[in-house]
Amino acid sequence: MRHYFLLVISIYFFNTASAQGNDTVYSKKDLPAVNIKGYKAMNGIGRIDNYSGEIIFSGKKNELLIIDSLNANKALNNTRQIIGRIPGVNIIETESGGFTANGISFRGLNPYQTISMNTRQNGYNISADIVGYNEAYYLPATEAVSGIQFLRGASGLQFGAQPGGLVNYILKEASIKPVEIKIAQTVGSYGLYNLYTQASGTINKWQYFGFVQYRTLNGWRENSDQKQISGFGKIKYNASSKLSLSLEYTLLRNKIHMPGGLTDSMFYEKPLQSVRARNWLQSPWNIIASNIEYKISNQTSVNLKSWYQFSQRNLIWQNEDSWYPNYVPDIIGNPRELEREFFNNITNELRILSNYTIGEKQQTISFGVRQSFALMRKMEGGPGDSGTALDLTQKGPYATDMNFKTNNLAFFAENIFHVNKKLSITPGFRFEYLQTNAYGYAENKDISTSSNTPTLYIDNQKSTRTFFLSGLSLQYQLSSKINMYGNFSQSYRPVTYSDLTPFGTSAIINQNLKDSKTNNADLGIRGQLKNVLNFDISVFYLSVNNQIATVPKTNANGSPYFFVTNVGSDRHIGIETYGELNIL
Repeated sequence: MRHYFLLVISIYFFNTASAQGNDTVYSKKDLPAVNIKGYKAMNGIGRIDNYSGEIIFSGKKNELLIIDSLNANKALNNTRQIIGRIPGVNIIETESGGFTANGISFRGLNPYQTISMNTRQNGYNISADIVGYNEAYYLPATEAVSGIQFLRGASGLQFGAQPGGLVNYILKEASIKPVEIKIAQTVGSYGLYNLYTQASGTINKWQYFGFVQYRTLNGWRENSDQKQISGFGKIKYNASSKLSLSLEYTLLRNKIHMPGGLTDSMFYEKPLQSVRARNWLQSPWNIIASNIEYKISNQTSVNLKSWYQFSQRNLIWQNEDSWYPNYVPDIIGNPRELEREFFNNITNELRILSNYTIGEKQQTISFGVRQSFALMRKMEGGPGDSGTALDLTQKGPYATDMNFKTNNLAFFAENIFHVNKKLSITPGFRFEYLQTNAYGYAENKDISTSSNTPTLYIDNQKSTRTFFLSGLSLQYQLSSKINMYGNFSQSYRPVTYSDLTPFGTSAIINQNLKDSKTNNADLGIRGQLKNVLNFDISVFYLSVNNQIATVPKTNANGSPYFFVTNVGSDRHIGIETYGELNIL
């Protein structure tokens, strides 16, 4: 059983009055306007209005999780406690067991490193490369998060790739006081110590918010200790009631000891044992983002987000993928394998939302364009240091040294048509242009003889394709707080660079891999009965065509290997229900 102790210190600086003689003279100050983007439910889960910002949510399966109302271990980002109440969520917890970030997904899709989701913070992507390498090695400190948006089903029209939908971590806003400082310390079992420090304030037209989190943990298994520091800073300038500009910076620095995997027999013998004392992972993460919000009129607003991510993933280890089918021991003094990956992504996303009328009925249109360029360098199979510490010194040439370039351009639009006071129909489409380039050298996989043959040089292999996605959502208001909703939309998951160059020396890739395409459908009813019952009941259908998976095979010499290929299609059908009963 784990035990946690939390100490919170809050420091406020403010000036409320000035003294003149024996009388107190109070100054008058107009407080800033508050825009309601969603309503808070009785115990943490709400739903987003028909549109929020420049994004349409009408007729779509969505949740808004309010973090302040949760009783959870936020210091360790305990995913089960924080988002476990969201119906249909699949969770894999690796953050406290020797990996870098927990993973989630919905409706039976793979939750590993959140690869099936479009993962964002304050509206911009934080995963390595949403097209080529969609793994999230950074997640914001939950203590700095005010709410989490979830959008399933029809998310592909607004956000593009990934069939699992959208998860957007919304960080806290600046305090209205000039200076506000909060400090929280958490001490727990297995050597957990977490220090969270937050500072924010408002001075005239300027606002600022920032946090630093330091965390160290010994881990519940041997060789699973870790240290990390994450931070965030935001400066916002409210130029006028119509124009605001902001700049944000996010960082992560970590050092993670990986205890290694276990076979079934080893786990049954001693589940806490570790067979790897020299495996280390670090993933320094950096994101710079700017945001321009301009209200053209009371009916029309424009938002431009631009972000640049420059990050790494570094691994020094005894390669465990060579275990198949038997465990391979790690001999102290032997050189370890070195892997390094570098990510550089720059993205611009422009969104416009406008309300207009047809007859006497208000309609809403949202449209925009997204442009992204990503460059990834992947180096693996290099001889590394033979010691036990985290050392990224390269001792020889890499077996694989590949460069991947991605150009992505997308246009999208959705429109809410209000047929009458109760019924609304929202059609939408998205058009994507995707170009991927690969060049460098890699191990050539030959299934007819052995798992590896001499190095293959690749000279600018290029693939260009386009995707046209469409969808339709409907919403019918049964009352002011209860509605029925339904939607159908398309999405896709492109062939990633991880699919083309998987871990290990025993994997062979089908050179004719195809992108996976998906269809999503929802039908449900949701709402609130007075202040007693909050509910959402729905059925869903998800089909995935050209699913990519790993199949174990044996070559002509009898040696086992893994074959990565399109394995066919699958479908997911289920019911998602949620209810809160406030009996008092």
